[in-house]
Amino acid sequence: MGEKQRIAVIGAGLTGLTVARALAETASVAVIEKSRGLGGRMATRRAEPFAFDHGTQYFSAKSPAFETFLAPYIAAGTVKPWAPKSVILPQDAGDAPVWASPRYVAAPSMTALAKALASDLDVTRGWQVETLHREQAGWLLINREGQQLGPFDWVVSTAPLPQTAALLPTSFAGGSAFSQARMQGCYSLMLGFADPLPLAWEAAWVREGPLAWIAVDSSKPGRGGPQAIVAQTSNDWAEANLERPQEEVRDELRDAFATATGQDPSGAAYISLHRWRYANVPVPADAPFLIDQESGLAAAGDWCGAGKVEAAFESATALAAALMPSLQGARVLTP
Repeated sequence: MGEKQRIAVIGAGLTGLTVARALAETASVAVIEKSRGLGGRMATRRAEPFAFDHGTQYFSAKSPAFETFLAPYIAAGTVKPWAPKSVILPQDAGDAPVWASPRYVAAPSMTALAKALASDLDVTRGWQVETLHREQAGWLLINREGQQLGPFDWVVSTAPLPQTAALLPTSFAGGSAFSQARMQGCYSLMLGFADPLPLAWEAAWVREGPLAWIAVDSSKPGRGGPQAIVAQTSNDWAEANLERPQEEVRDELRDAFATATGQDPSGAAYISLHRWRYANVPVPADAPFLIDQESGLAAAGDWCGAGKVEAAFESATALAAALMPSLQGARVLTP
């Protein structure tokens, strides 16, 4: 039996980790993540004694495949259903949406699912790929300091769309989809209170001002601790304000929180702002994944679909299934 093909997966969010796990028995897979943490936007910010899910707030499972994928993690308590008491703000703006199917969170933090997926994988953290270089032996990954990883037979980028488009060469066969798809940003304001605000709800959709969503994160399953609140903006507002001074944005969103909730956040023991440049997918790529068989390059992510957690899983599993024949000696099928 010959040596296994070598695959570099760039990004340790749900897409990257799902691809890596699906191929790990057939190929030699290395996951390279630029951040110290795992999970991508399934992120948790810790500022003791507070913890905030400052990216993805919750997710659903609509397809049987994703339900099957989640089942062992639900059984293990790594994923739990979340049914918050919800409202619309302002209070006269209507009734809160009723979820017809369960919404889930990872526990005890949103990063828990990624940590479980990565538990037996080869993951390099804090290593940002700046360029790719092709040699006869395969692809080399090069960081800002000129350090190299590789060679690899395949490179799979699961980074957000603009970062993937900048990284892969202009000759990449799937590159036409880069100009078709589009992502939007989002801001997350994090507020921690030693003395909790008297809120009669745990989640709120906001219909006026820059904010679109507020969640009492400390009310989610497995959290506990003092009151931790995340307030997220609409994507359109974020796009229009991405380059503003961040202190200005923080202060405006703090005031918007006060207006929306009728509560004074000035007593917060902790306040911080996170800018997500790539958080939503209003226009997805016209394919479940992108692939260039001749060059040994591929790309996948939630930006191939609806921009949700389930879309990340669907893109990953579709790409893994397409790559498997090549890893077993057959030709890859393009979508």
